[in-house]
Amino acid sequence: MEELKYIYIQNIEQALSRLKVTKEFLEIYLNSSKQAYLESAILQLRKTLELLAFAAIAPNKTEYAKFRLKAESRNDYRKDYKASTIVKILKNINKDFYPIPLSEPFLVKEGYYHFERQKENFLTINNFIRLYDKLGKYLHADNPWGHDKNLKNFVDTLPKEIKAIESLLSLYFTTIRTDNFIGVWVIKTTSDPISVEVTVGYANEDFSIK
Repeated sequence: MEELKYIYIQNIEQALSRLKVTKEFLEIYLNSSKQAYLESAILQLRKTLELLAFAAIAPNKTEYAKFRLKAESRNDYRKDYKASTIVKILKNINKDFYPIPLSEPFLVKEGYYHFERQKENFLTINNFIRLYDKLGKYLHADNPWGHDKNLKNFVDTLPKEIKAIESLLSLYFTTIRTDNFIGVWVIKTTSDPISVEVTVGYANEDFSIK
């Protein structure tokens, strides 16, 4: 599990780095209107989501690989790249895999802290899938005979989408259920400087997330 935790941390760090670059490219575009910078921002944001999906595979790797082997074709999980498909598969394997964002803990009594869950303003799993698939529309040159992609309206939504990702990743937990481990990882991140800290919480038996 330590190796998988290392892979998880690496991918979250890379996601944070690419999200930072996304913001830089977007700011340049907003100040210059040069579309190449916008397209670069979109590419980096899509890769950010892919890295988050790869990170999510790590603690569920054995179960994910077994599930993928059931496919009639293209069943090698090592060749997976489409983030929206990955999270759908993970949802089938572990319904509580997706990060649940938390507020800063407060002391209940000596040695005991309580985390409240965030209720809004973070990227939900459904919005993750929607955003990833939508970003793909803008990675190709426009067909002059095709439909208008409404790029201007999409650009206006990007700052909010980025904030939702940042809110999700700031402090959260992910639930892990495998043959060798049942519990949670509590993850705290910072963007400047980039850091990822994982605290492991063990459970004696399976539990439900409400």
